[in-house]
Amino acid sequence: MWKLKSPSMLLRLLFCFFIIKEAFCTDPEVVVLRAVRGRDARLPCGQGKVFLDGPDSYVLWLKNDRDFLYRFPNEDSERRLINRDRIYGTSCDTGACYDDTSLLLKRVTEADSGIYRCRVHYQASPSLDFVIDIRLVDSPGLPRIINEAGDEIKRGYVGPLSLGSDLTLICEVDDDQPDTLVYWRRNEVIKERAHTIRPGVLRADVHVHNATRDELDAHYECLAQNADVTEPLSASVVVKMYLPPINVEIRLNNNFDFEAGQPRVVDCVIVGCVPPPSITWHLGDVLLRPSVHKELHDGNYTVSSLTLAPSLRNTKHDLVCRAHNSHLPNGVFEDKVTLNVGFRPLCISTREETIGAVEREAETLVCVVEASPEPLQFSWTFADSRTLYTSVKKLPGHTHRYSSTLTWLPRESDIGILLCRATNAFGEQKRPCSYTISEGGPPRAPDCVVLRSYPHAIRIHCQKGWDGGRTQTVYLELLNADGTLVHNISNTAGQFQLPDIEDERNLTAVVYAANSRGRSEPKTLHLQTITPISASAVKKYSQTGSWTPWLEGIAIVGVIAAAVTGSAVCFKIIRSKKDAVEHNPDLVPRSDGTFHREPDFTREERLLGTTNITVNQLASCQNQYTPSPVPSCRVLVGCSHPPPPDSCPATQHSYFV
Repeated sequence: MWKLKSPSMLLRLLFCFFIIKEAFCTDPEVVVLRAVRGRDARLPCGQGKVFLDGPDSYVLWLKNDRDFLYRFPNEDSERRLINRDRIYGTSCDTGACYDDTSLLLKRVTEADSGIYRCRVHYQASPSLDFVIDIRLVDSPGLPRIINEAGDEIKRGYVGPLSLGSDLTLICEVDDDQPDTLVYWRRNEVIKERAHTIRPGVLRADVHVHNATRDELDAHYECLAQNADVTEPLSASVVVKMYLPPINVEIRLNNNFDFEAGQPRVVDCVIVGCVPPPSITWHLGDVLLRPSVHKELHDGNYTVSSLTLAPSLRNTKHDLVCRAHNSHLPNGVFEDKVTLNVGFRPLCISTREETIGAVEREAETLVCVVEASPEPLQFSWTFADSRTLYTSVKKLPGHTHRYSSTLTWLPRESDIGILLCRATNAFGEQKRPCSYTISEGGPPRAPDCVVLRSYPHAIRIHCQKGWDGGRTQTVYLELLNADGTLVHNISNTAGQFQLPDIEDERNLTAVVYAANSRGRSEPKTLHLQTITPISASAVKKYSQTGSWTPWLEGIAIVGVIAAAVTGSAVCFKIIRSKKDAVEHNPDLVPRSDGTFHREPDFTREERLLGTTNITVNQLASCQNQYTPSPVPSCRVLVGCSHPPPPDSCPATQHSYFV
């Protein structure tokens, strides 16, 4: 059996016993809290910050240490849990949300006053107790918000105010309890506390001087509070304002170029206008009536979208977006930009031209386009994908017409399609001017038809064939039966009139075409094979009554007059269409019919120096086939014939890519 060895050991054990008893048996500190009679009170457990460390931990509420009131968790709380194995607890801060560990007393009466104990049973730690002494107080009076004139504000808002105006709000509470607190909060931040204005009345004033935009929708709340566990009484107002726009902006991303006839969406953004403004668009002096116009209000922003397809006559006009605030009639709020309207180059010719080229013989082509603004350069792409660049020349007498000349020495790989494209600030030409490069040479023989118009007159109409790449002329040689040359005539159109041709002479016509590269094969026409008009028909014609020639003459005159009139009308129509196209190039054909939201392309992409297109108008002649004596110039401007074999003309420009 264990025995004490000395009296000192006994003393030490007694001292430890009293220390342990003092630590575990002493009641916790009692906290006195106030509740308002007739209103709900919520008692916090552990100042509202209790964390349960496991599923077996819980909270118990007792009154006067004998009456069980509430347990957490309970059946209701467990049904709300998604996973029952989770650790119970709360992270709510006092005043921000309600804690399930707190005790709710409904409509407090005198019977609810007393001592309340909150005991927290932890799973891995000793239990803790929190004791609260609830004492009842009377409710303060309801807060009243009045203005400087003494009128109570019951609408829930004040204003609307304008920028720079002043505002005074007064809150009064009828109460003479010494612990009652009356104060103002602005957007949940305490602003001003009350002072006693007269016996039994507490008053708090809040002043706003030189109101700014920050006062828009500001929430001012007056609170009266004299309890710890009961929500304060409150009254609140919201500040309304009329505000001009902070900014009005037409969104074009610095791209002020509009392609004529091509729709483009333009946005106008108005920031900070209260109430949302009405928006109008103006182009020059014209109020626009857009086909697509919508307004989108998103908080502090108002956006108006306009679909605009300007014409060339609108270039250098101002596009204006104007915001109208009916409550600020004297203010003008707008943004404007100056439009630059044009169109990308268009080929004048709608047909494909065939070019006859001879190897090592200089060939010259002219490409004509319409464009606004002036093209930056022309590019020529051969069948082998080789590309050459040439400069631009404005055609006199035309507003938007430009040309470029390419002179080059053909080679075998050039046979095929040659495409000419111009490029300006609006982009590259969509449909290029097309040429077919074929092997050139002498022209082909013409196809001719022989017609007898009078008894001794013959007409020969020749349809010219392929000219071989050079201007051709049709020649007619008239031969006797023995081969003697009677006539040798030529005509560029291939139309011949042979008078005084007698059948007895048995004449033969030889027809051929020629150009600077040679002549075609001849074709022989035997004129004696044409059946002459019979003598009886000629005699009958001569014996016809005298009135018949008059009728025939009148009919001929009428036909001629109708033809002249029709030609004049057609000429006038064609001329008017041509003028309309030249003076109003707004009617630009569009192949795709689509449009893109701004920006179509950035301004930097339009600068020649930042594109993939290079122009070398004054470069030296570097295109050579072989070291042979062939001229070193690959591209010659204004060169209509082969240059001397040993040099390049100094006055010519050479282009090399």
